[in-house]
Amino acid sequence: MTQPPGPTVAGTAVILTGEWLEAALQAVLIAARTRSRNGLPNSAAHLELAKAFTAAMSANGQKDVREPEELQHYPQQEPPTVPIADAARQCRVSTRHARRLAPKLGGKKIGGQWFLDQDAINEHKEGMRWTATA
Repeated sequence: MTQPPGPTVAGTAVILTGEWLEAALQAVLIAARTRSRNGLPNSAAHLELAKAFTAAMSANGQKDVREPEELQHYPQQEPPTVPIADAARQCRVSTRHARRLAPKLGGKKIGGQWFLDQDAINEHKEGMRWTATA
Protein backbone atom coordinates (compact mmCIF):
# COMPACT_ATOMS: atom_id res chain seq x y z
CA MET A 1 0.00 0.00 0.00
CA THR A 2 1.45 3.38 -0.98
CA GLN A 3 1.36 6.45 1.22
CA PRO A 4 -1.24 9.03 0.16
CA PRO A 5 0.18 12.33 -1.15
CA GLY A 6 -1.31 14.41 1.67
CA PRO A 7 -3.40 14.37 4.83
CA THR A 8 -6.35 11.99 4.77
CA VAL A 9 -9.75 13.21 5.95
CA ALA A 10 -11.88 10.53 7.60
CA GLY A 11 -15.16 12.09 8.72
CA THR A 12 -14.25 14.64 11.41
CA ALA A 13 -10.68 13.33 11.79
CA VAL A 14 -7.56 14.17 9.84
CA ILE A 15 -4.93 11.44 9.51
CA LEU A 16 -1.37 12.68 9.22
CA THR A 17 1.61 10.54 8.31
CA GLY A 18 5.23 11.07 7.32
CA GLU A 19 6.16 14.60 6.35
CA TRP A 20 2.64 15.84 7.14
CA LEU A 21 3.01 14.77 10.75
CA GLU A 22 6.32 16.61 10.96
CA ALA A 23 4.79 19.70 9.33
CA ALA A 24 1.96 19.68 11.88
CA LEU A 25 4.47 19.45 14.76
CA GLN A 26 6.44 22.37 13.31
CA ALA A 27 3.23 24.42 12.98
CA VAL A 28 2.38 23.79 16.64
CA LEU A 29 5.90 24.77 17.75
CA ILE A 30 5.78 27.94 15.64
CA ALA A 31 2.38 28.86 17.10
CA ALA A 32 3.70 28.33 20.63
CA ARG A 33 6.78 30.49 19.99
CA THR A 34 4.63 33.23 18.49
CA ARG A 35 2.31 33.21 21.49
CA SER A 36 5.31 33.56 23.77
CA ARG A 37 6.82 36.41 21.75
CA ASN A 38 3.49 38.22 21.83
CA GLY A 39 3.35 37.95 25.61
CA LEU A 40 0.61 35.33 25.71
CA PRO A 41 0.80 32.37 28.12
CA ASN A 42 1.78 28.91 26.94
CA SER A 43 -1.14 26.90 25.65
CA ALA A 44 -1.84 23.51 27.21
CA ALA A 45 -3.55 22.51 23.95
CA HIS A 46 -0.40 23.28 21.94
CA LEU A 47 1.72 21.27 24.36
CA GLU A 48 -0.61 18.26 24.22
CA LEU A 49 -0.76 18.39 20.41
CA ALA A 50 3.02 18.54 20.20
CA LYS A 51 3.31 15.57 22.57
CA ALA A 52 0.81 13.58 20.50
CA PHE A 53 2.62 14.37 17.24
CA THR A 54 5.97 13.46 18.82
CA ALA A 55 4.60 10.15 20.10
CA ALA A 56 3.18 9.32 16.66
CA MET A 57 6.46 10.20 14.96
CA SER A 58 8.44 8.07 17.43
CA ALA A 59 6.07 5.15 16.92
CA ASN A 60 6.70 5.50 13.20
CA GLY A 61 10.40 4.83 13.79
CA GLN A 62 11.67 8.39 13.48
CA LYS A 63 14.64 8.82 15.82
CA ASP A 64 15.40 12.52 15.30
CA VAL A 65 12.19 13.78 16.90
CA ARG A 66 12.50 16.85 19.14
CA GLU A 67 10.77 16.67 22.46
CA PRO A 68 7.91 19.18 22.77
CA GLU A 69 8.93 19.86 26.36
CA GLU A 70 10.71 22.92 24.99
CA LEU A 71 7.30 24.58 24.89
CA GLN A 72 7.25 24.71 28.67
CA HIS A 73 10.59 26.52 28.80
CA TYR A 74 9.62 29.65 26.92
CA PRO A 75 9.93 32.57 29.30
CA GLN A 76 6.62 34.07 30.23
CA GLN A 77 6.64 37.82 30.24
CA GLU A 78 4.07 40.07 31.75
CA PRO A 79 2.47 42.06 28.96
CA PRO A 80 3.19 45.80 29.08
CA THR A 81 0.37 47.66 30.75
CA VAL A 82 1.06 51.41 30.48
CA PRO A 83 -0.78 53.08 27.56
CA ILE A 84 1.31 55.37 25.36
CA ALA A 85 -0.47 58.54 26.57
CA ASP A 86 0.45 57.76 30.20
CA ALA A 87 4.02 56.93 29.19
CA ALA A 88 4.27 60.26 27.35
CA ARG A 89 3.02 62.13 30.42
CA GLN A 90 5.48 60.34 32.70
CA CYS A 91 8.43 61.07 30.38
CA ARG A 92 7.25 64.64 29.72
CA VAL A 93 7.25 64.14 25.95
CA SER A 94 4.55 64.36 23.31
CA THR A 95 2.45 61.30 22.52
CA ARG A 96 3.94 61.33 19.03
CA HIS A 97 7.49 61.20 20.42
CA ALA A 98 6.48 58.46 22.88
CA ARG A 99 5.19 56.39 19.93
CA ARG A 100 8.59 56.81 18.25
CA LEU A 101 10.34 55.68 21.45
CA ALA A 102 8.01 52.74 22.12
CA PRO A 103 9.82 50.10 19.99
CA LYS A 104 13.19 51.12 21.48
CA LEU A 105 11.79 50.74 25.00
CA GLY A 106 10.38 47.27 24.36
CA GLY A 107 6.82 48.47 23.83
CA LYS A 108 4.22 46.20 22.29
CA LYS A 109 1.47 47.13 19.91
CA ILE A 110 -1.71 45.47 21.13
CA GLY A 111 -4.96 46.04 19.25
CA GLY A 112 -3.40 48.94 17.34
CA GLN A 113 -2.27 50.76 20.51
CA TRP A 114 1.22 50.95 22.00
CA PHE A 115 1.77 49.78 25.57
CA LEU A 116 4.97 50.05 27.58
CA ASP A 117 6.29 48.34 30.67
CA GLN A 118 6.53 50.62 33.72
CA ASP A 119 10.11 49.46 34.39
CA ALA A 120 11.16 50.50 30.87
CA ILE A 121 9.60 53.93 31.41
CA ASN A 122 11.41 54.33 34.75
CA GLU A 123 14.74 53.30 33.20
CA HIS A 124 14.22 55.76 30.35
CA LYS A 125 13.41 58.57 32.78
CA GLU A 126 16.53 57.72 34.79
CA GLY A 127 18.62 57.84 31.60
CA MET A 128 17.09 61.20 30.69
CA ARG A 129 17.99 62.51 34.14
CA TRP A 130 21.64 61.45 33.72
CA THR A 131 21.97 63.05 30.29
CA ALA A 132 20.39 66.28 31.55
CA THR A 133 22.91 66.61 34.40
CA ALA A 134 25.96 65.58 32.37
